[in-house]
Amino acid sequence: MLNGHSASQEETLQAILEMHGGGPGDLLQILIDVQHAFHFVPPNVLSLLSERLQVPLVRVKGVVSFYSFLSVVPQGDVVIHFSDNITDQMLGNRELASLLCDRLGVRLGETRKDGRVSVHMTSCTGMCDQGPAALVNYLPVTRLDAPRIERLADLVNAGIPLEDWPKEFFTVETQMRRSDVVFRTPLEAGAGLRASLERGGEILPAWAEDMAPSDAQRHHLGRGGAETLKELYRSELRGRGGAGFKTAIKWESVRNGGLGDRYVLCNADEGEPGTFKDRVLLTDYADSVFDGMTICGHVVGSKQGILYVRQEYWYLREHLEGVLRRRREAGLLGRGILGTELEFDIQIHWGAGAYICGMETAMIKSIEGRRGIPRRRWPLPVRMGYLKEPTVVNNVETFAAAALISARGGAWFAYNGTPQSSGTKLFCVSGDCSRPGVYEYPWGVTIHEVLRDCGGLEAQGVQVSGPSGTMVNRAAFDRRICFEDMASIGTLMIFGPGRDMFEVVKNFAAFFQHESCGLCAPCRVGTTLLANYVKKFDQGCGSPVDLAEIELIAKVMRTMSHCGLGQTANLHLTDSVRAFPDIWNKRMRTNEFIPAFDLDDALAEARSLTGRTDAAAHLTPEEV
Repeated sequence: MLNGHSASQEETLQAILEMHGGGPGDLLQILIDVQHAFHFVPPNVLSLLSERLQVPLVRVKGVVSFYSFLSVVPQGDVVIHFSDNITDQMLGNRELASLLCDRLGVRLGETRKDGRVSVHMTSCTGMCDQGPAALVNYLPVTRLDAPRIERLADLVNAGIPLEDWPKEFFTVETQMRRSDVVFRTPLEAGAGLRASLERGGEILPAWAEDMAPSDAQRHHLGRGGAETLKELYRSELRGRGGAGFKTAIKWESVRNGGLGDRYVLCNADEGEPGTFKDRVLLTDYADSVFDGMTICGHVVGSKQGILYVRQEYWYLREHLEGVLRRRREAGLLGRGILGTELEFDIQIHWGAGAYICGMETAMIKSIEGRRGIPRRRWPLPVRMGYLKEPTVVNNVETFAAAALISARGGAWFAYNGTPQSSGTKLFCVSGDCSRPGVYEYPWGVTIHEVLRDCGGLEAQGVQVSGPSGTMVNRAAFDRRICFEDMASIGTLMIFGPGRDMFEVVKNFAAFFQHESCGLCAPCRVGTTLLANYVKKFDQGCGSPVDLAEIELIAKVMRTMSHCGLGQTANLHLTDSVRAFPDIWNKRMRTNEFIPAFDLDDALAEARSLTGRTDAAAHLTPEEV
């Protein structure tokens, strides 16, 4: 760790600024590197950044306070974040975190007095299929158990550098358990892009029809882009991020955006607990993802793509940069791609621990170096996105599928799936099953089929699409996962017959309370009220009146919240009341309302301090 002297800080900061270019939009990326260099963001560095980037100091401080992986408080040379996802809890993460803190002599959420180590909890590390997991200086350590925790503590106490730790600690398996027609065989690098460039015809949008060919080429609207767009329409590909918007319509909207710059953004901020397919795709199919982004640039007339990756996948940094470097060397990125007029390149931007940045408008603000606060829905990013220019935002799986469609044709892709849900879908399976991992199925697969294949047929319940999705019991296991029945981002969290489903509800309620960005009252207040009601039931003080209040709060959140987080943060509660009523009923003390706050008990300390034990020092039930 750097010693904190101003000169050293300024030299390090200068090197970081030179690496990033030093524009206001680079603020978050600079802060991430500062955090890694100093293990916190020193106060004088905040001032230096404000001066160098010509950004108000209050904005710099606001960005630091918004992201959970940034801190103005000094942290240890070794910073450990335990994943607190429900599947990690089911595997004993809390007990392991307590064991580690005991062995290190540090409290959870604090830094040891010698400045050597800090231990924290974080929402989810994206390692749900191989937990319990933790991040050690933002590198994942998987399959934690008591012996591994004790060895980890010994390494920290001995001051052993991370590069000398056992390599198996940092092993992350892809665990692609089942592949289907789309991801069975990875594409050769550039195959989809070559197919797009080889398609004939110079069909231009209406606004460009009167332009000279050279001008059209400068806007990258030349040969093949329109034909590839037609293949995308034939494929009926819908975005794999949850909303299911038609990909071809989105791309065409940006293509028709008129003069000016356009941007292609890939959302790899899969912060939804239980989700990890982006991790697998970026590991084994990165070329297909980058191919899809470049094809999109060709279709819409963009020169710049940005991959936004959650920092929990920091360990993939060298791998991803290496793939981009090889693509540039092979003529698949940069100027004159494959000997054509096409120019397109891709940068990587990193998140810093904010679930809300999975929302496309929040992600755009984060890429611009701001706090990741979602904006109003309109205008859509296809009209005014990154830097207020027309922008395509798709997720990792969507771009990878687009590359396959370009290479093999839209009809080939649409042959699989259902009438309204073409192609296949990747599913992240975790929890109480014998074979967790990633499974590819055609749309329309039933929950029961997935449970059969992953060894989870004994499940009493499944959470589909993560905490913001749908909680179902065994009666719903024959439902099909597709847009016609139960849409999904591709996440199944499985809970066996011995699990208390109320513990699942508790975890999800705490997650949303923590991850709400706080912009709007329905979400900011609603998630807190719901979490408080869950605590009340957990104490055995619930009543039917409270369940009615939960339903009312959920309705307000669904109709009045600013963005999708607040609109869906209540679903696990209302679903659990319908699917698992017993977990609520057994925590009710009476059919009448019981206050969660005991006024008389709150006066106990005052009575003790004053020595009062008489009846007048107590509140009667009527007074309470």
